[in-house]
Amino acid sequence: MPLKFDLNEITESIELDDCYEQLVESKFDSSDDESFQTVAPILKKLNNNKTFLPEILMAELEKHCDVQKQTNKYTPQVIMLKPASKGINFFMRANIWLAKNDPLLTTSGEKSFFYHVPHDHNFSFLTSGYTGPGYASDYYEYDYYDVVGYPGEPVDLRFIERKNLTEGEVMLYRAYKDVHNQLPADELSVSLNIMPSTMFAHLRPQYVFDETCSKIANSTVTSNSSVEPILHLIAEMRDDKSREFMERYAVTTCVEEDRFRAVKALVSVESDADKKSELLESLGIKSKSKLVAELSRQHQSVLGLV
Repeated sequence: MPLKFDLNEITESIELDDCYEQLVESKFDSSDDESFQTVAPILKKLNNNKTFLPEILMAELEKHCDVQKQTNKYTPQVIMLKPASKGINFFMRANIWLAKNDPLLTTSGEKSFFYHVPHDHNFSFLTSGYTGPGYASDYYEYDYYDVVGYPGEPVDLRFIERKNLTEGEVMLYRAYKDVHNQLPADELSVSLNIMPSTMFAHLRPQYVFDETCSKIANSTVTSNSSVEPILHLIAEMRDDKSREFMERYAVTTCVEEDRFRAVKALVSVESDADKKSELLESLGIKSKSKLVAELSRQHQSVLGLV
């Protein structure tokens, strides 16, 4: 369950630029939960300011959303408040949560807005209920390091409670521990986030679970998915240098999913079934990574090489 903070005594409000400046000056560590907690009061003060966000949105519309086009790579429900920048270990955003009876939600589907998509996070972040009754969540906890990470793997998610992110509330979602299944808000709602800007989150996957919250549906590794076609292109070169690189990459790269992608690419360019099996066995199934080994066994079955 995300950590909740009792900050109701804070009634002061601050502007976005002041909030950002205070966060920078605090030098908090966004990779450390105890340090992250120390800036919750700063977010609370910004959350008390009910005019800054409408002013930003009106300014954006007048300028044809130029700032968002340049800095925001998220879905349309996300408003970038302070984008990631060099030397700063966090960024800030606002999230719009459509009401369950909103026509856009009906047209696009609830999962387009991350409703009914149970998931954890491979980073911690602060969130606050800015306006509206807030989306509800079924909250779970689990032991991340007991999980291998392959699709279909049974996972023991322990249900904690169902709760709304209510207006004025501030919480810290903890990496590799808290799982939530977000449910549509009764009315339009907005939340604010302080997000870590780190190059290390992608080294471990974030998991999406099935709707019964009992199995892994898939992993959403933060590593660049464009790695896969690049690996296939290198494998297609079929020369000694490319082969040596691919075999080394399949063993040494720090992202386990990318190791399997390399194995898969090497296997795809082999026409001989025995050679395919040998590659899957030596680089995949015998891998020290439990995830690479399991994904390789599954791929072996898909290819009919069992």
